[in-house]
Amino acid sequence: MAPQKVVQQTPETAVLTARIEDLRHFITMIGRDSRFAAGLWSGFVKGLAIGIFVSTLFVGLKLLVMV
Repeated sequence: MAPQKVVQQTPETAVLTARIEDLRHFITMIGRDSRFAAGLWSGFVKGLAIGIFVSTLFVGLKLLVMV
């Protein structure tokens, strides 16, 4: 079995590797925040739609009872 090759990083490659990992981390965090915001907005819109539907249903039933 051949000896394993040791890979050493120069300071320049270490800085580049760290910056790439940092960018990956920030991209992941942006994706999580975006998904959370989309879910929050979707829940708001669904709640608003259900509220309007139920309100119009109750107003319609009240108008039917009054007639």
